[in-house]
Amino acid sequence: MIEARTETSIAETAPPRRAGWSSIGPGLVFVLTVVGTGDIVSNAAAGARYGYALLWALALTLLLRYVWVNATARYVLVTGESVLQGYGRLGNWIVWIVLSAAILSRHITNLYKVVLMGTSADLLLHLPTPYSAAIWSVFFTCLAFAMMFWGGYPAIERSCKFLIGLLGAALVAAALLSHPQPAAILRGVLVPSFPKTQGFYDVVLLLTAFIGTEAGSMTNLTYSYFIRERGWRGVSCLRQQRFDLAVSVGCMFLMGAMLQVAAAGTVHPLGAKLQSTGDLMRIFTQTLGLPGRICFALGLWAAAFNGFIGGTTGYGLMVRDICRNFIPRLKRPTSAAGKEEAKKDPIFRWSVAFWSFSPLYILFTGVSPVWLVLAVSSLVVALIPILALCLLMITNDKNLMGPYRNGWFVNAVITFLVLIAVYFTYRNGVDLWHKFAKLL
Repeated sequence: MIEARTETSIAETAPPRRAGWSSIGPGLVFVLTVVGTGDIVSNAAAGARYGYALLWALALTLLLRYVWVNATARYVLVTGESVLQGYGRLGNWIVWIVLSAAILSRHITNLYKVVLMGTSADLLLHLPTPYSAAIWSVFFTCLAFAMMFWGGYPAIERSCKFLIGLLGAALVAAALLSHPQPAAILRGVLVPSFPKTQGFYDVVLLLTAFIGTEAGSMTNLTYSYFIRERGWRGVSCLRQQRFDLAVSVGCMFLMGAMLQVAAAGTVHPLGAKLQSTGDLMRIFTQTLGLPGRICFALGLWAAAFNGFIGGTTGYGLMVRDICRNFIPRLKRPTSAAGKEEAKKDPIFRWSVAFWSFSPLYILFTGVSPVWLVLAVSSLVVALIPILALCLLMITNDKNLMGPYRNGWFVNAVITFLVLIAVYFTYRNGVDLWHKFAKLL
């Protein structure tokens, strides 16, 4: 375990920073990291099946995510440690599991993002070759790698406002093309309801899935690394950090809501069921024509590219932290200011290179390692209740957190997320057993 240390007494002497729009950044990079193609399908499926009725569920889910992520950020700012150093206090075994899950899950995730970057770009601009989608995939993979390898977090933050604007504009355009109903949208956000046509039980399952997959995620750890890269340290930054994260969650809500609105206006009247991005593309093209196709393809590309660079950067920072603090041969003391540039660290650069180029084989072989996907997905789902429970323990430690330890509301929310995650671990284990049985 790591030695105890805290910078609370030093940090408290610094004047508090004012929350302002000019210093927003880590939260927007976090948006790039978590808003991906999975969010597109899940939110579109909710809108397609229930119309505007579950917009409140999206808001609730993001509130729960805010509590989780804010607790990790508060720990980092109060103690001066990374959140994984905090987990290391409870046992290094947690850190090794996180490292294994991070390496494998990022590779699996990037497999699909590489393919989607190419297919969505091909829909927008088809090259005169049967390998058009593959060429676009390689091009955008190289572009993303260059941004991360040489630019690091600062380059990602500088570009994130444009990328989020692009994704947001595409989603707003798709929502407007669907002829939305403002009164029904407002009612869906403010008045919780359970659509009777689908049954109470089905809606509860969907809501539970929303919470389990959106609010509880290993990607939640990345935000605390983004604020460290921004140079935010000490409790004087708490107010600015909370404002930054609130803006981030607001952006996530607007994007998810626009997807639900677009699907509610185009897919819901048809009674169609959505299973993949291919289903979405087909229906949007049929109902909204060329403008709908362009908006959806542009949004799909932005989500894939954003998730690729945001997720790979965040996980690269996590791996660097683990290597420099827990692996004896790779340990490196931080500078006095603690602001050494991660982008120049070989660990970060090798991590980015591996996750950028290792998935490219899928373009040339068409091989998708089904058994690995199933195993890694199960590992990550099983890890979530452990991470949530450990977060609950370290953020309630009076010796570490002092007056900044959790209140009753935060403890109640994280406990609720632990229970939801345990339920999904059980469900995932049963599903995995059946899927493996089919493969044998």
